[in-house]
Amino acid sequence: MRALTTLLLGALMVTCLTSTATAQRWKYPPGPPFRTCGDTLSIFDLEQADTTLAPCHPATLDTVWGIKGIVTGMDQKASAYGFWIQNRYVAPSSNGEWKGLDVFTGATNYGPLGIAVGDSVAVYGTTQEFNGLSEVEGPDVIQGTNDIIIRKINSGNALPNFKVGTTADFNWVPGISVLTSEPWENCLVKIDGPLKVARIVNALGVGFGSFLVVNPASPGDSVLVDGIALTTFGVPPLNTTVDFVQGILAQGNSSAATGSVNSYRIQLRDGNDISLATPPNMTDAYSIEDNVLRLVFDRNLDPINAQIAARYSLGSALDGSTVDAAVLETNPGSVVRLTITSVLVDGDLETVNVSGVGSASCPTCVISPAQTRTFVNGVLTIADVEKPDPAMLLLFDDRSRFAGAGTTAGTRMTYRGVATDNWGSLYYMQDLGGGVRSGVSVFGPSTPLVPGHKYEVVGQVQEFGLETEVVNTVYIVDEGVGAVPAPQLETVHVLADTTTDQLQNQNTGEDWEGTLVRVQNVVVVPFNTPPTDPGPGGSFRVVGPGPTYPDTILISDIGNKYVFDPNGGQVLNVTGVLHITNSAYRILPRNDADIELLSTTGVSTLTPSELSLSVSPNPARNARITFALPNRADVDLAVFDLQGRQVKQIEKGSFDPGTYSRPWDGTNASGGRVRAGMYFYRLKAGGSVLQTRGVMLN
Repeated sequence: MRALTTLLLGALMVTCLTSTATAQRWKYPPGPPFRTCGDTLSIFDLEQADTTLAPCHPATLDTVWGIKGIVTGMDQKASAYGFWIQNRYVAPSSNGEWKGLDVFTGATNYGPLGIAVGDSVAVYGTTQEFNGLSEVEGPDVIQGTNDIIIRKINSGNALPNFKVGTTADFNWVPGISVLTSEPWENCLVKIDGPLKVARIVNALGVGFGSFLVVNPASPGDSVLVDGIALTTFGVPPLNTTVDFVQGILAQGNSSAATGSVNSYRIQLRDGNDISLATPPNMTDAYSIEDNVLRLVFDRNLDPINAQIAARYSLGSALDGSTVDAAVLETNPGSVVRLTITSVLVDGDLETVNVSGVGSASCPTCVISPAQTRTFVNGVLTIADVEKPDPAMLLLFDDRSRFAGAGTTAGTRMTYRGVATDNWGSLYYMQDLGGGVRSGVSVFGPSTPLVPGHKYEVVGQVQEFGLETEVVNTVYIVDEGVGAVPAPQLETVHVLADTTTDQLQNQNTGEDWEGTLVRVQNVVVVPFNTPPTDPGPGGSFRVVGPGPTYPDTILISDIGNKYVFDPNGGQVLNVTGVLHITNSAYRILPRNDADIELLSTTGVSTLTPSELSLSVSPNPARNARITFALPNRADVDLAVFDLQGRQVKQIEKGSFDPGTYSRPWDGTNASGGRVRAGMYFYRLKAGGSVLQTRGVMLN
């Protein structure tokens, strides 16, 4: 492949860029004799069936190179992102069919990375059919990894013409309109009115944020308008007249837009894709400073009434809160900033009301009665976000007071912090000063978070897999470089503790969830299940030395962050972010520098302060016995049964000061497997004797 001289976005999959011959054999297996394909395909090749008209149609999951088109629309709504591309054609010619494509970028939003409507791009990825919609996505077909390649060629191009059709052409029922809709799937389409709104939310097949329109002259043909996938457009009342509707024609069974009914639908890109004489709708509201709110509407507003402060009020107005000024953002013209004086404290629930404001296209179509949105007041710290809900603590459930019920997302809220690192689509942030409950995860943010940068983030909180997580981000501001807090030094015993601290007077893993932590002088636990010795980058468990801290914790690589090759008995210092999944805490190192090898022989170079003995896991089929010596001593380490008979000598000899780790695989001195049950572990060191017990499993 020739060197790319323009902007490359994404991860370059070197294994895919081999020789042309190899690539062709992989991409295009033997087929009809008419197939003679080069490395680069067109959208037409991908969309059209494999016939003499389109002899190079790739199969699902084939790799395709250099699919070119002009960006016609962006999906920048968290947490699955993408954009649409289309080839140009000249109306009213009919050569525009099969020229639109959905580019699915998973958890990576390419808007902040420089891709915009009007850009000419080339896409390198893998073909996919998702609910009837043709897509290209990353080669590994995993949403959380960013391995698709997007090559930006130039910007500022005129968009392809809209395919102007009728309600019959784009009927939402595939069985009726497949011949006229399928060729224009993923393309810009338009229907001129007058049309009427015929069915709205909660009706059969019409989900949240969508509605059906018909032509009164042909009421049997319904077209689904999707106002939720790419934007947030308020559903108009029944029988509202629609002058025109346009957007990107898609197919699928989105549970949100279509109530899980497979259908064609026109996806609105913003409020300018539809013309109707109805009031605008306030679709979002949130704090961006303690005294500044940002209100988002579904279309551009009348600039006169939108900037009259008296058109807005706060729910706490009776307590003395006021709206002092209203300013309309010019780009886009659908956002109003309110300067307020609030009597509430950060974290209180607040509501904002608006009435008497019309749209730019219909200033007399004013909001009446008032529309209301609820949000969390002020800009919070991460510690505020992580603070547990007292009512839920009574039920032994430690969860953020801003989270929704179960795993649902809560009310829109705003906080500030510094990014520490990310593992695929999962990012972590901390308060600048660190401290207890100062870390939080952010899933699929609308803007990638650069480690070491401060951010203001607006989103919602949910409890996912017992971890407090920020989702559905709608507003992220990079506020420059900030210092990442130093890792918190804790023991494995504390970090592995999942106990619900009902009285909030204990030090547990919950206190350090999402923060950078560090454990020192820990020993790699032997690998007793296949693979017995994982390769570089493998996950492994470590045990904290000491008689009162026999706990283990997993050191995990969920994003190819390190290549450290763990081996049983190694003594380490480990730094990383504390993450919880499947009800267990684990440490995620950011790189190989976060794993410091102290010893490869099972003895630490750090001198323990006291004699200790521990065994883990407990119970176990294969146990790891750890002992620490503050001074040089003659050691006798053995296992005994309940009758006091020695089962096996584990270690005997003279040892220097340090921490040592030895395995017991549940066998006796003859090599036979012992019975399941309780056994005693005894350490003689100098003139001292320590004993502990453990359960051996079959």
